[in-house]
Amino acid sequence: MKYSVIVITFLMFCSGLMARTKLVTMPQREYTRIDLKNPSQTIVEEERTVNLQQGTNQVEYAFSGVSVDMASIQFRPIKTPGTVRVINVNYPPGETALFWEVYSEKAGPGVFRISYLISNLQRSTAYEAVVAKDEKTLTLKAHTMVQNNSGETFAAAEILSAIGKPYNGGLLQGESKKVQAFVANDVKFTKKFFFDAGRSDQVALVYEIKNEKSTGLPELMLPAGKARVYQEDSQGSEAFLGEDWTHETGAGQKLELRLGQAKEVKVTRSIVKRKEEIVKLPIKNHHQTIRFQIENFKDAPVALTLVEHPGGEWAIDDIVTKEESGERDELAEKSFSTDVKTERIDLDNVKFHLKVPANGREKKKLNVYVKLVLKNRW
Repeated sequence: MKYSVIVITFLMFCSGLMARTKLVTMPQREYTRIDLKNPSQTIVEEERTVNLQQGTNQVEYAFSGVSVDMASIQFRPIKTPGTVRVINVNYPPGETALFWEVYSEKAGPGVFRISYLISNLQRSTAYEAVVAKDEKTLTLKAHTMVQNNSGETFAAAEILSAIGKPYNGGLLQGESKKVQAFVANDVKFTKKFFFDAGRSDQVALVYEIKNEKSTGLPELMLPAGKARVYQEDSQGSEAFLGEDWTHETGAGQKLELRLGQAKEVKVTRSIVKRKEEIVKLPIKNHHQTIRFQIENFKDAPVALTLVEHPGGEWAIDDIVTKEESGERDELAEKSFSTDVKTERIDLDNVKFHLKVPANGREKKKLNVYVKLVLKNRW
């Protein structure tokens, strides 16, 4: 601890009097480990060698200006000259210090491990994705960001983050560090497009990566964090595509990187038909036909997800897809076969997944008609 001193008192009684107190400056840490795996608590473990006298020793552990939970401090013998027992611990009122009474069978150096919970060691996770020019794979880098505002200086420590290998180095008071957790090359991903009229009238571009070894990820629990996405260009440099805050992603789950507006796909939502059905006044069912008009300006089909928020009790009567061509008075629709998969998320939300053909360049549109029943509405 900062400004800490260990005071060892060899308790001997001679003619009814206590022997003189022996003061020893606290030895340097021989090993320090900072565990950041728990998102809300940080545990520090350190090892120090203390010279013990035979009999009962009193060990004082004092600190100043350090954010330590005193009740969490543990003192355990690791390697000792003989039998060693920690008899009790005392907390002086109004002081940032505590005292252990330690019995040692023999005199000599003893290695002790001290562990405690410390506050104000903030950590976060940052991701950087670089997409290949062909948009088939990407390189994903993960970093742990650590900021030390605890009041303690760690000259050397092993830092364990939630992901990646341990980092060995110093962490000074007030210092921030960016520690690389892992680099995953040639990661397979799926480029998708999302449209949610409840959030925006624009189509969002999403890179979807399944967190498993088959795609190239280490299949670890990936903490939530900020992700910045770049793409390789023909000049050999990297163009910035956008950034997103990711959710915690477990093994087997999907990591989504949302990059804002997509210019290649356009969706327009409208309600083209309404009808009321009286159940028992004042309760009614509302029949709606929602049209999603979709244009894909890319030269290849794209995966698109449409999001709807009906809320309450609802059902889908039918989904019809048609191709629209022509302009103004010459508009024409004809049946178009494409598979639309419905994913009921919960009571209030539903998703529709489909493949959209390349139609925008040919002045054609794909119209998806969703016939929805909103039940028992007032």
